[in-house]
Amino acid sequence: MMLPYTGITGFMNQAEVSAVLKAMPQDSYRMVMIGVLASSETIEGISNSRDHRYPKPHHFGSIFQSHPHAINLIHFNTKKREFLFDQMMRTRELGGEYCHGFQLNVPWPGTNVLMQVLGEMPKSTIIVLQVGARAFELIGHSPQKLADKIESEYGGLIHYVLLDASGGLGKPLDARMLTPYLRALAAKRLPIGLCVAGGLSADTLHLVVSLIDEFPNLCLDAEGKLRNKKDNLNVRAAIAYIARAHVLFHNRSQENKNARGV
Repeated sequence: MMLPYTGITGFMNQAEVSAVLKAMPQDSYRMVMIGVLASSETIEGISNSRDHRYPKPHHFGSIFQSHPHAINLIHFNTKKREFLFDQMMRTRELGGEYCHGFQLNVPWPGTNVLMQVLGEMPKSTIIVLQVGARAFELIGHSPQKLADKIESEYGGLIHYVLLDASGGLGKPLDARMLTPYLRALAAKRLPIGLCVAGGLSADTLHLVVSLIDEFPNLCLDAEGKLRNKKDNLNVRAAIAYIARAHVLFHNRSQENKNARGV
């Protein structure tokens, strides 16, 4: 199984990353996912409407850092799927030596493209497949169809699957809705990490407590609720979220062990 992580998306500079990683508890068994947003437009220098979340392409390589607790991923989206391979290769080059891979915010990207990309990149490259609102629609909001599709089409090509209907807008996740999808995926026993997102912050981690009890290695990702009024990353909020997630996972793990008499 892939290492569990607590993720933050929307870093713009190295100082933000340094502050978060410095605050990471050294005894944590979880990683911190450092997410940098990019699109087919921004890698060509075209401004994004969320310009406080999408850094300039020449800054990518300076944002990521080498750190034992960091998983450094470019979160990539495109409206030109026919050029996805070239776009990913270009983006990976911009990501620099400490970039570990991608989160693909693309509804069900072509598996042939993923095979090409993985064939060209280091074997250690990580691929996170986001299942967003459109991807849920395309499988008819069926947990079984999602799990079957991941197994039959993406097995061996992705390392994590992220269930995220929020799209960075801060909409709170619905644990009751997500549970059947997580159970269907877990039943496949694939070597894939399971992740969720949706309105997470230090103040909303109660939303995932029931999920953590059933899926103790669940990965988390947060974006929208960690921004300030100007849409900049609120570093204090990001640090608080990382710290509280660490405590939450540690405490739930201990409680579950005690309940089992371990």
